[in-house]
Amino acid sequence: MYPVPPPRPVAPAPQWGNTGSHRAFRRPPPQQPVVPHGGGVRPPGSLHYPHPPVPPRQYQRPPASAQGYPPRPGPPPRPYPPRPVPPAHAGWPSTPPAYVPASAPQPYPVPSQPHPAPARQRRWASAAMALVVIVALGVISVAIASPDTVRSAFAPNPVSTLPGGGTTTPSASRTASATSSTRTTTTRSATTTRTTTTTPSIAPLPTGEQALSGNPILAAGGMIKQVCSPPGRPTDAVTGQAFYGAALPCLMGAWGPLFNRARLAFNKPGVIVPTGTVITSPCGTSSTGTFAAFYCGGNETIYMPIEGQPDSWTEGRPLNYVSTFAHEFGHHVQGLNGTLEEAHRRMRNAGRQSPEGLQASRRQELQAQCFAGMFIESITDSGGFFTRSDTDNTRRFESMRDDSPTHGTAAHYVDWWGRGLANDPARCNTWSAPASDVN
Repeated sequence: MYPVPPPRPVAPAPQWGNTGSHRAFRRPPPQQPVVPHGGGVRPPGSLHYPHPPVPPRQYQRPPASAQGYPPRPGPPPRPYPPRPVPPAHAGWPSTPPAYVPASAPQPYPVPSQPHPAPARQRRWASAAMALVVIVALGVISVAIASPDTVRSAFAPNPVSTLPGGGTTTPSASRTASATSSTRTTTTRSATTTRTTTTTPSIAPLPTGEQALSGNPILAAGGMIKQVCSPPGRPTDAVTGQAFYGAALPCLMGAWGPLFNRARLAFNKPGVIVPTGTVITSPCGTSSTGTFAAFYCGGNETIYMPIEGQPDSWTEGRPLNYVSTFAHEFGHHVQGLNGTLEEAHRRMRNAGRQSPEGLQASRRQELQAQCFAGMFIESITDSGGFFTRSDTDNTRRFESMRDDSPTHGTAAHYVDWWGRGLANDPARCNTWSAPASDVN
């Protein structure tokens, strides 16, 4: 706002035209808007209409809202003929009230009592602005109502039937999987529909005592009942690969949900069916004269040699082969949940042939035996090949072995297998069992 100068003595009326370097104006009214040069707006009460720089001799209609103040009281000026006001250029519309170009300074307060026509324009502008604000608020509210997908800690995995009558769940990788989600938003009705697919987060691998007696797999609940009917029985490499290849999905389907609930990574082991009597693996060289089957943690592979399980021992019963296979898969479970690593650490520290080292070996083997009993129960009387009579025969088969300082007595061996029939992994906690149960 320009300051109002003090009253000056009345001077003779100015002559038409320029009187020096400035055009002659009336006393400037208080709070009069200042328009940059070239704005094309005539100040109220002006005797001369300022020429805009571009185009030459083009004028703009003065805003109707600019109201002048009455002249300062005093002797009236000498009359002289008024200068004609040039008409507004048809191609240069008058500037609406309070409009300021982007490069110009901020306007001064708009005079009161606006002309009706600009008021209507302002009402239309206000309505348009209100509509824009309402639409913007609607978009913001939809965005707020559609938060990022909320992740859940657990999600059940689907179970699908596989060849051979087995079922399986998608196996988890060794590292945590990323959560994927899709989101569908309907803005017209301001509603939001979210579809979220979440994989369970993977917990760190247990160590120390938590990998043994406190292992989360022991609190993961029992196995689901499922049909498992591997074809024939393993008599050579071809039939053996077909038999164990059909039984493997059953074991994956049995253990997958437990690993899911325990939030542990789960994967499928390899299976090799050797035909010779000497087998070489990353874990060393072994002879079928000293073992029936084994699991090598170096390549996470189960070895099921044909010569290691003759008919004279298995009686040719398919469930007996499945039980041995489930025992070795139990070692794979121990390898994935941290048990094998901690058990072997204790064996090395104590000495593998020391009483403490041998006891750790027995606890490890008897737990795998209990895991085998759990799996046998899950496929017994489930609509497949195996019935309760087959399970009773396999119980007798599990007792037909010699006592071993690394695997336990024959009585304990079949006893822990029988505990597994309860289908409760907590019953397989050999690490907290008294020494008398693992002799």
